[in-house]
Amino acid sequence: MDAQQSLTEEQNATVETYCHGIDKFMVKFKESRDLEALTSIEEWNVLGMIYHLKTGDAKSAIIKYLVCHDEIFDIFTLFWKNLVKGKFSIFLKLKKKKKLLALLNIIGNLTDCSDEFNYAFGNKGLLTLLFRDLKTRTLGDTLICYALKIIYNSCWRVPENRVICREFVDTLQEYSQSTSPEIQAIAFLALSYIVDKSEVHKISLNEPCLKFLLHALRSAMSEPDGRSRVYFYSTFEVLQGLNQLAINDCNKLLIVELGGIDVLERILMEEGSSNEEKLWAARGIWQLAFKEENKVKIRQRTTLLHTLKKIKETTKDSDVKEACSGALFVINEVFDIDDEFKGHTVKSEVSSGHVEGHIMISYQHASQERMLRVKRHLEESGYNVWMDVDKMKGDILDSMAKAVQRASVVLVCMSRKFKESQHCRTEATYAYTLKKDIIPLMLQDQFTTEDWLGALMGMKKYYPMFSDDLMRQCLPDLVSELSDRGKREKLDLALPLLDKVTGASNLTTHGPPENDVDRSGGIKDDKPTANEDEGNSRMQTSVDLVQWDEDVGEWLRSHGIDMSKDIFKKVEGIRLKQIKKLLNLAPEFCLTSLKDELGLSLRVVLSLVDALEKLSI
Repeated sequence: MDAQQSLTEEQNATVETYCHGIDKFMVKFKESRDLEALTSIEEWNVLGMIYHLKTGDAKSAIIKYLVCHDEIFDIFTLFWKNLVKGKFSIFLKLKKKKKLLALLNIIGNLTDCSDEFNYAFGNKGLLTLLFRDLKTRTLGDTLICYALKIIYNSCWRVPENRVICREFVDTLQEYSQSTSPEIQAIAFLALSYIVDKSEVHKISLNEPCLKFLLHALRSAMSEPDGRSRVYFYSTFEVLQGLNQLAINDCNKLLIVELGGIDVLERILMEEGSSNEEKLWAARGIWQLAFKEENKVKIRQRTTLLHTLKKIKETTKDSDVKEACSGALFVINEVFDIDDEFKGHTVKSEVSSGHVEGHIMISYQHASQERMLRVKRHLEESGYNVWMDVDKMKGDILDSMAKAVQRASVVLVCMSRKFKESQHCRTEATYAYTLKKDIIPLMLQDQFTTEDWLGALMGMKKYYPMFSDDLMRQCLPDLVSELSDRGKREKLDLALPLLDKVTGASNLTTHGPPENDVDRSGGIKDDKPTANEDEGNSRMQTSVDLVQWDEDVGEWLRSHGIDMSKDIFKKVEGIRLKQIKKLLNLAPEFCLTSLKDELGLSLRVVLSLVDALEKLSI
């Protein structure tokens, strides 16, 4: 009853009442443990009342309390085994039959609203029990639907149950070929959460099945609470299920062909749609747009594009914003490398201010630790490396796009999770669209690059790095292949030219003196000699920038910088100090940011650099 501590007084009273009813029901059942006797226990009504409670903390607390009673699962097991064995027929002439069926439905329905209930079904072996009986192929359609719905709920809501169900993929595949669209739909939905994405051929929908799912979605959308009274699915779960099924490229085309985009657009446009529903509708558009045929059709839907842009600009939900951004980005920027259109002209323009130079690491988050080690090695070898662990700010898609545009080489880190990720697919296909040099790294043993990732990689040589030994062996070869692409030295060639333009006598002071940098990329602990200090001090004026206020404007004017620009009107001494430090620590990034992010002309950038070089902080 600990869960009650955070409830209101009214909620606590509700929980107490229901928990008391559960206790009475369980005591009655334990007295006989007989199936027929259940029909005489009026207290069983409490279970139906729990299901119809409004979703919230009180309902969750009550179901958690129910799950603590093993007897509820004993009741289910007793009931199911008698049904399967045909012993239920002894009740056919009894009026009690309806009560028993109602009780069975209630227990099944509870899997539709509780993670704890679903977890218990897996943990207590009840999913295995259902699969075992499904494999006999002797059940009628009603029992098949009932069993499959529990299995689907358990997989959708509780990832741990998917491991249990992996053993029975073949059984679900058999039912996905049923003559009943309803049975097909439940089997496909369950499979979509179980199969490895290299097995996407196992979730290839047919037209009757998809029509059933779209009918269920429209039915749910028409209800105030977003749950169909006919099909018993919620808008959210069907949307999420369609996203899972749309990983299969054939399904992407069929969903659009049968009007799926109309439904997704309606969800995005309706004010009554929840953020959760809008999130999965936008993700659906994003997923569908990876097929070029779909993208052509989506681009013609000006209302949909306007709606995505409007939601992106106005929503306060970061996930919804990101999904809309992703959809728009793929629709407008990314070319489908896995399609018959790949012979067409590929858009390869990049934004103004484009600067090639870094090595970009495109990876899925699960591989972050290993790729940080690769990043470190490349940096120590003199490369300028971009990796979103420390570069992403603001709009993630915009940051990614700029990173790809400015890359000399993109390292694509292949794994199953990379292949499954919408973000990773967007990133990798955008690199292909811009005709960037791509070098594959294999981060998972025995992983096969099929579908879009296989088309992207083609016959490219890849470097296996799924073990420490392989990484040590391959990194020198990777460095050799990269050659001068993305090398800091190559980028720094532009900096000495500033000597002639600005008259600065030593622009190498952007970074530490050469003697203070060891060849592994780290800074030595040795302090400069007295002569070195003296030499540097003669070149610079020592000031305390933090104390500057009005002095900043005068100082900027004295160095020929146009103070009419809005960007300089709010500059304070502490900001100048930060720019000066950034110039020392990361000159390439600082110069690019001043030019691209602040919109400064090259002349103004050079003037500012020259002025800052003469200051010592």
